[in-house]
Amino acid sequence: MKYVLLLLGILLLGALPGQQTLHVITTINPHPGEDIAQGCRKDRENVHKLFDFVARSLHERGTGMTVRMHAPDYDPEEVYAFLEGLQVAPDDAVIFIYSGHGLEDVQAPRWPLLYYCAGGNTTPDPESCGYSLEEVHEQLRAKGVRMSLTIGSSCNAEPRTTAADRVVRRLGSREEELNALNETAYQNFDLFTRYEGHILASSALPGQLAYLNDDIGSYYIDALINTVAEALQARQAVSWASILRRTDRVVREEWKKEQEAQFLIQRDEVAMYSDDTHHYPGDAENLTGIDEDEYSPDWEESLDEEEALELLPYYLIATLAERSTDELTFNGDLAGLRAFYDYVLEVHYGQADEYFWETALSDYAEDEEWFYEELLYYSELLDDLDPEWQGEVDDFLLTLGR
Repeated sequence: MKYVLLLLGILLLGALPGQQTLHVITTINPHPGEDIAQGCRKDRENVHKLFDFVARSLHERGTGMTVRMHAPDYDPEEVYAFLEGLQVAPDDAVIFIYSGHGLEDVQAPRWPLLYYCAGGNTTPDPESCGYSLEEVHEQLRAKGVRMSLTIGSSCNAEPRTTAADRVVRRLGSREEELNALNETAYQNFDLFTRYEGHILASSALPGQLAYLNDDIGSYYIDALINTVAEALQARQAVSWASILRRTDRVVREEWKKEQEAQFLIQRDEVAMYSDDTHHYPGDAENLTGIDEDEYSPDWEESLDEEEALELLPYYLIATLAERSTDELTFNGDLAGLRAFYDYVLEVHYGQADEYFWETALSDYAEDEEWFYEELLYYSELLDDLDPEWQGEVDDFLLTLGR
């Protein structure tokens, strides 16, 4: 009798309102010895770090949502069978994350073919090893869940790289992002618990490569995880559309790669595209762009201002170099310039941070091309920012040389 009562209790518990599951499915290249192997291992580590944090936080907040991690065998048939057999409830959410090689799909080239076989840089075998990212999206959408998010971090072209890209800039600025989240600032866990819709995101447009290195993993996955972390600690409302738009921007501007992400948001039978200017075979005749209501402009603008403050040393150092008559004058004014930057950070952040200053100074001395690319990015950020603090900067710069 007690076992019957126990079973009844379990069934009733499962039927309680508010019981939800966030299913996180990862298929991340496990093949050793490939040029992307170490970067993909880093992706796996970072994804698990994020969702371990999310699981703890959802539990501590009493949301009624649990997180289940899934890692089906890295094989297209196994992945298909797993997705078909996945047991879900209507109020569940499913996140699918792929990191590995990818090919342009000649049948429907907008979204890549995920490439599950080893040897991604050899002659590809799409028929046996490929699995359309779009098909994963459609499988999840057909399961009737409240939310699905299908993410592919891969090339969307014939693989041509022979080694992982080792360029690293601004690495570590958010290395402890998740651990440092302010417990009083959790505002946006409804991204997982309440969002309704289906999202498909690819890290590259057709014909483009996707980049990674051994230290951080895929540039796209790293940017996505950091952006989600920023969203979870934001005091403004944040949408998935803004998270994905911001992720794309981080990859392009922080890593200076010709890699443009794309995503679509599907509600009911309406699909809205972030990239509605390019048309590929298989696209509808008229593509619908993402509705501006899907974005969170206040949050994005606050991040732009934060990033401009982080890049301010490039502007300060470049201005000093332009106005200095010789190296002795430049070095003599450098300490005052650094003190002013610390003051700006104290006013706007509440604390100084030597990391951004030292990175800019190192780039100025050792990598002129990168230095001026960062300076250009700083200038672009100023177009949409409140000019109040920029005016203070310009007033200070007028004192140089006096």
